[in-house]
Amino acid sequence: MTRSVSLILALLVSLANLAGVATAQSVQTIAAVVNDEIISNYDLQQRVRLVVSSSGADPSGQVADQLKSQILESLIDERLQIQEAFRLNIAITEQEVDGAVRFIEEQNKMPEGNLAKLLDSQGISVTSLQDQLRAQIAWSKVVGQRLRPRVVVGPDEIETLVERLKSGGRIEHLTSEIFLAFSDQNAAIRRDVTANAETLIVQLRGGASFPILAQQFSQAVSAAEGGELGWISGAELPDAAGPALETLDINQISDPIVTRDGIYILQVRDRRRFAAIDPEQVTVTLKQIFIPLKADADDGAIESQMALARTIGGTVRGCEDFDALSTEMGSPESGDLGKVKVSDTPTQFREAILTLDVGVASVPVRTEDGIHVLMVCDREQPEVPEPDRKAIENSIGQARLSMLARRYLRDLRRDAVVDVR
Repeated sequence: MTRSVSLILALLVSLANLAGVATAQSVQTIAAVVNDEIISNYDLQQRVRLVVSSSGADPSGQVADQLKSQILESLIDERLQIQEAFRLNIAITEQEVDGAVRFIEEQNKMPEGNLAKLLDSQGISVTSLQDQLRAQIAWSKVVGQRLRPRVVVGPDEIETLVERLKSGGRIEHLTSEIFLAFSDQNAAIRRDVTANAETLIVQLRGGASFPILAQQFSQAVSAAEGGELGWISGAELPDAAGPALETLDINQISDPIVTRDGIYILQVRDRRRFAAIDPEQVTVTLKQIFIPLKADADDGAIESQMALARTIGGTVRGCEDFDALSTEMGSPESGDLGKVKVSDTPTQFREAILTLDVGVASVPVRTEDGIHVLMVCDREQPEVPEPDRKAIENSIGQARLSMLARRYLRDLRRDAVVDVR
């Protein structure tokens, strides 16, 4: 299980405004009951402290209160996820949880066991972190067993997106996401989710850690990776999220992006551009037959030579025939012009060259010196990086898996008995 390296560094944030251990009363009071399992106010308080300290969010009591309802929702979801794993006989071992904790320590070059000591010094029980890791491991196993086999991305889907990206060039964004789902479509729930998104955005813009808040609150599969989506194009995101991605500056936190299923919060950490092929940057192997005209040639002479040029264009086939005719006509300017970039040819030539198929003679091109018949014998396209098909397949698959996972959790929530006190 991947955890953000910034977790331990962020844990050093001051908790002066949250100091003090839960009282005996808060230990005994109930925050919520999920299918007969209790979430105590002590559990909730501990998780609030963990989120605030690890994310670098504003530690003021007001912010903690604003986050509390979201954190309680996360705790409820975690209980449902663990209960579902238990129902499916999916085991989460203490060794797996300990391994996840140890991984965090290793990423931060901490001696084994020091994470628990650090949390304890901040008034946070390591159990709160272990419970969260246990739920993440459980849900990852549930999704992997029940949903991942159902996600199939067809070759035609990949090719359609590849061609779409190649046809007009593409911009890729190194993107992170937080997704808050509308568990129900009623207006009150949508308002609550929107308010939650706005609270998170304020914290993110104030310097809170995006990966940590994504891990805590995002309902996308990418939450386990701190919201990391990697390099994607806007076309790979649903609804309004794709166009919004294109407008963000580097490291900017988006406004709430409302879609049919929920709200996205996006951040672009870097951007790279792959231009579509510019036809004028193509290199061609070019030949010409040149028919000279005298400076004082009358209209009759000009038309006669134009007719000859049209006849050449209509009868010659392929570069060998073109070479033979060029030699036969004996014009010193006729023959092989070599490899040239289209943009480096005279303006009068470009339109003819751009429309020519290889081995087909052009229509006559008139210049001050005479009449030219052109032929492209080879065309070398500039190299443009191919879209990464595997990355596109993963992106489509992850989006589909996230949707299925959200629906699965929504169904668990709908069928559960949840009593929020």
